[in-house]
Amino acid sequence: MKKLIFQSHPQNQRFIQEVIQNERFHYVPLQHNQPLIEIIWELSSAVHTKRIVLIDYKKEGSDAPVARKVKPVGIIFSDYYFYLIAFPEDYDFDFPTIYRIDRIVRYTITDEHFHYDYKNRFEEGEFRKRVQFMHAGELIKITFRFWGSSLQAILDRLPTAKVIGKDGDAFVIEAEVYGRGIKMWLLSQAQYLEVIKPKEFREEMKRTIEEMLGNYRQEYV
Repeated sequence: MKKLIFQSHPQNQRFIQEVIQNERFHYVPLQHNQPLIEIIWELSSAVHTKRIVLIDYKKEGSDAPVARKVKPVGIIFSDYYFYLIAFPEDYDFDFPTIYRIDRIVRYTITDEHFHYDYKNRFEEGEFRKRVQFMHAGELIKITFRFWGSSLQAILDRLPTAKVIGKDGDAFVIEAEVYGRGIKMWLLSQAQYLEVIKPKEFREEMKRTIEEMLGNYRQEYV
């Protein structure tokens, strides 16, 4: 931050420091407390040069890391964390896997290169439009009804969303998304949203809501 401030005009430096000083004073670092600049730089280089990476990755709650051989295609920052987007070398997935970079215990950038067609290249921006809370999974198209206070907030949160109709006071919205992270966000809209399609996803939402209701059957004094 000091380096960035130093790049500004000398007359503005004191003003910038005053504007951000309260935020800096109350800043609370993330729990992992890992230095990430070097690994982000080296993984970015591997993405650029299309080189296979070996990683030991420790999931939250796991006792030991697991070894993975991956083809890195992008790095994304979202919701406090940096993520490596990669395709596992040993699996033929149509969608990438997401690895939180601070959970990579060890990594080796190999001299082995991978290839993919330019027309099918991975684009971080397009991926970001379709993923919620960085939960990987297959690409699905969902349709839902929304009658909350801000349609604009819905369309801003889901860049692929579009209004395809109205049903009384509700807007009917269609969106293309990766994985199941979208379920977490849909549930955050409380009683102002109803999933219509696909049928399997609608049933999954119903089961989750019923399980949530079960958490409130016991009374506390």
